[in-house]
Amino acid sequence: MNEERMKVLEMLSQGIITVDEANELLKSLDSSKVVVDRKLISEAKHLKNTAGKFLYIKVISKDGDKINVNLPIALLKSAMKLGNVQAIIDKSLSGSSIADEMIDVDLIIQCIENGVIGDIVSVESSDGDVVRIYIE
Repeated sequence: MNEERMKVLEMLSQGIITVDEANELLKSLDSSKVVVDRKLISEAKHLKNTAGKFLYIKVISKDGDKINVNLPIALLKSAMKLGNVQAIIDKSLSGSSIADEMIDVDLIIQCIENGVIGDIVSVESSDGDVVRIYIE
């Protein structure tokens, strides 16, 4: 089973996404097709061959709270087609008021759409909160 499928099932088991959302994401991974070198192949196969990249969200609060979120870019691209990236990221970061204040999901989506690699956000507040969002 590939990494994107495992992440969908993991998010389902953790309650981050619903059964219906998981089903839609898995269908999207299965049925999406793209043309590469004049051949029609599954988008999941193409993304696996070209990507292997992840969105990393790291938050350390002054109170010692730590959040580490690692989401496959291929999964997020599938979620973008279904319009539920915001929900996946929000649920992955649930319980963090710092994350809600400092993370711009629209910016993350733009970076993914444009193939950005590296740091998207790197913030150290005067209170000692640290937020780092990057794609590798």
